[in-house]
Amino acid sequence: MTTWRIALAAGTACAALAIAAASATGVGLRTVGTGFDSALGVVQAPGESRLLVVERTGVVRPISRNGKPGAPWLDIRDRVGSEGLEQGLLGVAFPANFATSRRFYVNYTNRRGDTRVVEFRARPGARRVSTRTARVVLAQRQPYGNHNGGALAFGPDGMLYIALGDGGSGGDPGNRAQSPGTLLGKILRIDPSRRAQGRQYAIPAGNPYVGTRGARPEIWATGLRNPWRITFDRSTGDLWIGDVGQNAVEEIDVARAGQAGLDFGWSAREGTDDFKGGPRGARETDPVAQYRHGSGDCSVTGGYVVRGSSAPSLAGRYVYADWCTGRSWSVDAADPGTPQEITRRLGRIPGVTSFGEDRAGNVYVVTNRSVRRITG
Repeated sequence: MTTWRIALAAGTACAALAIAAASATGVGLRTVGTGFDSALGVVQAPGESRLLVVERTGVVRPISRNGKPGAPWLDIRDRVGSEGLEQGLLGVAFPANFATSRRFYVNYTNRRGDTRVVEFRARPGARRVSTRTARVVLAQRQPYGNHNGGALAFGPDGMLYIALGDGGSGGDPGNRAQSPGTLLGKILRIDPSRRAQGRQYAIPAGNPYVGTRGARPEIWATGLRNPWRITFDRSTGDLWIGDVGQNAVEEIDVARAGQAGLDFGWSAREGTDDFKGGPRGARETDPVAQYRHGSGDCSVTGGYVVRGSSAPSLAGRYVYADWCTGRSWSVDAADPGTPQEITRRLGRIPGVTSFGEDRAGNVYVVTNRSVRRITG
């Protein structure tokens, strides 16, 4: 997201009007929470009913019964650097065994702008997390202040997947997304529940670069510019990625369940267009959907495959949106084909910072100040 505050300032009011209209007519969205500050995620811990909203400033708080922000559940504002347009608390994920392990994970940029993936511990249902339980799992220096990625997701294999951007600036000047010697521009796969070989995590069997000289064994997929949200299809285990483009193309990528070592092309390509060019590698994989900049579109926000009961007409379809214009689309998760624009149904919602999913598979749309559930 390269124009964060421009659209947030102008777009939040438009988003509120558009979504209110949609909610009032029962078309597409139902408000479940408002009044948040720089919200960019909503998660639900295994075994819990409350929804937790992730705020970029460094706070995670529940949605109270009246739909207003509750008291902070996790507050790490003292260690999060959120001054940069793409910095802050960027991801939260719970493993399936949270009820017994009490562990969960966050991804944020620290005061120096570098990435930290940190483990915390909390009792299920706890009103507040003790920050004294923090354990840094993974640290990555960021050469620039943008393209941090930041999403976390536990796969059906129980491993933690981490999305990292290419390190920033423009055009990937260090060619980091294509280099197996750096974690930047990649999807990583680690086991944070174990420690091995001097790391605060273990390398799972099956990672494609294990044993490759000069390559980082954490890497699962390469060739990403700024993966803004990664999610797993709860029915198939497929990994979906929304990757923000440079100046021309926004893309949606998919790694089918268990597919390791895919190269999604950046910075040789932007979408299916040549960017730096060069021969196509055997692992290079085209996006399953893309759209070009025009009419104000500028930055994709990746979503989820709808599997819950609140939106049966979208069942089995992956939903995503453009952050600037608020236009939205869906594609068939099994056979993507041509995307269907669903903007009329949801209303234009500029400033879509993220999507979320509850334990029942219902999908939520997140803007700077609001959380709304997709219906219909």
